[in-house]
Amino acid sequence: MKHYLVLILSILLLSTSTYAQPGSPERHQQMEALNAEFLTKNLNLNKQEAQSFWPVYNNYRREMNNLFRARHQVRKQAKEQGNPGLVDGLKYETQILETKKRYLKQFYEVLPKAKADLVYSTEREFREHLINQLKERRENRG
Repeated sequence: MKHYLVLILSILLLSTSTYAQPGSPERHQQMEALNAEFLTKNLNLNKQEAQSFWPVYNNYRREMNNLFRARHQVRKQAKEQGNPGLVDGLKYETQILETKKRYLKQFYEVLPKAKADLVYSTEREFREHLINQLKERRENRG
């Protein structure tokens, strides 16, 4: 049953991908759905684990996205002013690390330790997977 759900979700996402433009809300939703599918599969989450994990993970992603946006804004302003903004950049790197440490503790509360320990590396694998797909698409276009 799980395999059919994944297959249906994948077909649905792929069928709408031709309509979604890069940077569009539809594209963002597709990426989030693919990330959810990838994490669920690679962390081997059962139904109970998934129900506990996703609210925590979604809060984590929201917080991280806010930090990334703020860091990007600071870097942009520093560049415009001709200032490398190193101190501010380190401030955001520290906040990112502290956020990850805090959420890892929360992941330990909702997942077995072995699975919680894999969340961040599985996220990285997903990003690498997407980057490789983009490279392949560019190479195939010629």
